[in-house]
Amino acid sequence: MVSSDWPQTIGKLLLVDDNDAVRRSFSIMLRARGYSVETYRSGVEVLCNRVLPDVDCLLIDYKMPGIDGLELLGRLRCKGLLVPALMITGYISSTLEVRARAVGFADIIEKPPPVDLLVERIQRLFEPPA
Repeated sequence: MVSSDWPQTIGKLLLVDDNDAVRRSFSIMLRARGYSVETYRSGVEVLCNRVLPDVDCLLIDYKMPGIDGLELLGRLRCKGLLVPALMITGYISSTLEVRARAVGFADIIEKPPPVDLLVERIQRLFEPPA
């Protein structure tokens, strides 16, 4: 599923969500905004790849079967994938937000986000730190 023949885009995103409708709708919306989007239905599916995805940003759901978004990002960080990450969840809480940031998520957004808000948060991840 990893491809090195990406067309010119704003950025390359990896989207991991176990919900088919969410993956499909986010992918369509983000591609319409100029992003390349590579999708996976589980953290296990991402980790089964021998090669780390060549992406600029991660969009990861929190609650998924197998391993959750926190564990997935932790494992990707251990493998050397250090790009910015945004957690997308329907289960937001202050405790989860603290845990997400501790593992390396730069931001967390409640599902389902309005497309403009999602794009705004992704764009922030591409900005250099102040």
